[in-house]
Amino acid sequence: MQLQQHKVGKVATDFLQSGSTSTTERFGEDVEVASASSSLDWDGPDDPENPFNWSLAKRWYGTIVPGLLCLLVTLTGSVYVPGVYEISYQFNVSLTVALLGLSLYVCGLGLGPMLSAPLSEVFGRRIVYLVNLPIFLLFILGAAQAKNIQTLLICRTFAGIFGGPALAVSAGSFVDLWELKTSGLAVSVQAIATFMGPALGPIVGGFLAEKKGWRWTLYIVLIFGAAMIAPLYFMQETYKQVILKRRALARGQPLPPKPDPKTALKLIFTITLARPTVMLIKEPIVQAVSLYSSFAFAVLFGFFEAFPFTFSREYGFDLGKTGGCFAGIGFGLLLGCVLYLIQDKIFFAPAYKRGNGVVQPEIRMIPAMIGSFLMPIGMFWFAWTAKKDIHWISAVLAGIPFSAGLVLVFLSAIMYILEVYPPLVAASAFASLGLLRYVLAMAFPLFTVQMYERLGVGWATSTFGLISVALMPIPWVFMRWGPRIRAASKFDAIKDSNLQL
Repeated sequence: MQLQQHKVGKVATDFLQSGSTSTTERFGEDVEVASASSSLDWDGPDDPENPFNWSLAKRWYGTIVPGLLCLLVTLTGSVYVPGVYEISYQFNVSLTVALLGLSLYVCGLGLGPMLSAPLSEVFGRRIVYLVNLPIFLLFILGAAQAKNIQTLLICRTFAGIFGGPALAVSAGSFVDLWELKTSGLAVSVQAIATFMGPALGPIVGGFLAEKKGWRWTLYIVLIFGAAMIAPLYFMQETYKQVILKRRALARGQPLPPKPDPKTALKLIFTITLARPTVMLIKEPIVQAVSLYSSFAFAVLFGFFEAFPFTFSREYGFDLGKTGGCFAGIGFGLLLGCVLYLIQDKIFFAPAYKRGNGVVQPEIRMIPAMIGSFLMPIGMFWFAWTAKKDIHWISAVLAGIPFSAGLVLVFLSAIMYILEVYPPLVAASAFASLGLLRYVLAMAFPLFTVQMYERLGVGWATSTFGLISVALMPIPWVFMRWGPRIRAASKFDAIKDSNLQL
């Protein structure tokens, strides 16, 4: 779960740790807030304590370990799904109520980073990992031992709240170690960490739910989570301000003054809640990229129920075999990352070089333009080949173009916002994107089964496909009229259209 959640915390806490004056926009108006850049800095470009100067092996260790934690947290959401039928029967509740264990967990993933992202940049990444992971695992244990549906749902919700920080803070670790605008590989690793967990969850959970029962879909999380504690313990702090503060204390240097708490809280509230809500209502750029990427993400969560429904009814697959059918989606996610790296080298890197580090933001829409074709192709392919008289492998393969397109659309949204807005406004735009994404991802699993029962596999999946087609023009419109759209922005989007493309 993500770069945007980290960005919210980053710009807010950069403010918290600094001390001059700058102007930031709120509800379209300028509001004076106390801000400043810290007087603490590296000793020079070759400072060995700067994470950018660490050895390649050390940087990748600091990247992969948080990435694995991120993968575990996202896997925890979908690994639960194959057990919902047994949960429904055991606790005598409807399937929709049993699915609340997924929806409430996703809700928790959205709530957790609101506090953890700023805290990680006051106290550091490492401490947030080490504090939140054990609490996350305790709530997973509580869910696994639940004797009633209420306990299960409450524990899943709090597991999401304490697991969500891993998503935001792992993105922060990536930012600490790599220049994301020019490091397509680091961006792809973040995407894999975000999306591979949901794809692997049904595969792992399907076999466990069938062979061992639904509780083992949670015990497996405990096992892998416990194995993560030692690697996290040996990981070094990566956040610049925390490293510099600790070094300053060791050297006996004075620390920069702290800002007024009321002003700081006001800024954080503006960035994380007030302005994101207004941007979703008033800012066309945010509305468009948030709607498109959030819909794609929500369809993935809808497929957590659509796949079991389809493969069990059309092909008679058991839980284990149904989970294996998500392998197509997993392969597509990897393919999408490869396609992103290829287009990054073909289009972005040359433009970045020609413009001496300045490019037309709309070049970031090229991945989404590719994804805009792949997603509906995958949906319609699945819709009309998932039939008894057509081999099941066709429906599995249909997941490849869908998930590849999903990754490309998601990465386009992130990188375009990063290019278009200054940091404080970008943080609010990322928060808007995250808010809508989690709301839709929470809702889609709750109505997917009913929709497939009433419309059938063909028309239910085609409904998703038709919505995807309706949203398809979004990246193309930005590519054609992006400068004009940015010029109309009320939230300080860059206006210069004479940039390299």
